[in-house]
Amino acid sequence: MGTVLVVQPDPVIGAEWAGALTEEGHHVLGAEGIRSALDHVREGGIDLIILDAYEARVGTEIAAALERIPDAPPLVLVSALTNAPELSARIGAAGLVLKPCGPDEIASVVLRVTGSGVRPLIGFDDEPTGQIERRHFDGLPD
Repeated sequence: MGTVLVVQPDPVIGAEWAGALTEEGHHVLGAEGIRSALDHVREGGIDLIILDAYEARVGTEIAAALERIPDAPPLVLVSALTNAPELSARIGAAGLVLKPCGPDEIASVVLRVTGSGVRPLIGFDDEPTGQIERRHFDGLPD
């Protein structure tokens, strides 16, 4: 699995996304803003960027900057903006996740975009607690 840069201004949400991606075997770096995100990209070794585009300007600014960086990684846009699909298409995003979303949706789009193999998510009723559990299915035991 590769290195994913999570650009998320909310450190709590960023940690949740990073946890889900780490669980999938990715190495995760974090950035709270465009400047630090671009610094990471310029250093190299980033395979994918997950960007929380809380404002349209954030998506367009980082996309414009990435165009000037040789071999820039693909970008997945995460947004609640009403024009998120149009913004995603305009900046050439490799994927789009509409908010509200959880860490599992972030992990799923990363798996899809990177082609690193999809682990199906299954739900089951945990009888002792009465809670619905969601876990990744890794296949049947030998």
